[in-house]
Amino acid sequence: MEGPAEPPRPAFARTFPKDPDLDRLVDLFEQGNYAAVRKDAPALLAKTEDDAVRAAVRELQKRLQPDPLATGLITVAAILLAVLALFYWTHKHETPPRPAPAAPASS
Repeated sequence: MEGPAEPPRPAFARTFPKDPDLDRLVDLFEQGNYAAVRKDAPALLAKTEDDAVRAAVRELQKRLQPDPLATGLITVAAILLAVLALFYWTHKHETPPRPAPAAPASS
């Protein structure tokens, strides 16, 4: 008879060492509780003596960082919006006067 089946781990975490605290962090990460991972990861880094566990915790922390490309694109979009708004506010936008109504044709 086999023991209880282990819950599936994310692909990047399959090579992580077996450590109860690290497993708990990976489970929290899998559940989407990133705030708890951010809160508990530094404590595990300070507590553990195992370099492999430290490397795994750093990998988890790295995966919680925003994507640099997305951050750059959002920054570029915000700058473009600011430039276009500034251009709009600093230039006149007068509309030409309406043409006078045509006089009715006399017969």
